[in-house]
Amino acid sequence: MIYLVDTDVIIDFLKNQKPAIDLFNKINSELIKISVITFLEIEYGIKKSYHPEKKKEEFINFMSEFSIEIIAISPTIAEEFVKLKINLEKQRQPLADFDLFIAATAIANNLSLVTRNIKHFKRIKDLKLH
Repeated sequence: MIYLVDTDVIIDFLKNQKPAIDLFNKINSELIKISVITFLEIEYGIKKSYHPEKKKEEFINFMSEFSIEIIAISPTIAEEFVKLKINLEKQRQPLADFDLFIAATAIANNLSLVTRNIKHFKRIKDLKLH
């Protein structure tokens, strides 16, 4: 199984939260990927932090240590996003666009999403959650 790691789990790792550290140490680094959306959410948080230089260095070290690949938004991911957005709107259960892009990335690439927001994502039918 290849994993797409959600923003919340990366933040937990960067804050030295034991469950996130254990998870990253358990999973083969070649099997860990993030969405470009997760990357931009982390970058945004870094820029807003009190110590952006230190936080940026920690994030770069994290990305390097685990050789994390960033998945860009492709036409296939965009199509999956549109499908998910329409389906959730029909069910009157909208989800934030960034979360939908992350879910669409996982589905389009047949990845298991690693997140603490299980409740948030479980309403997406074809999404594999870890």
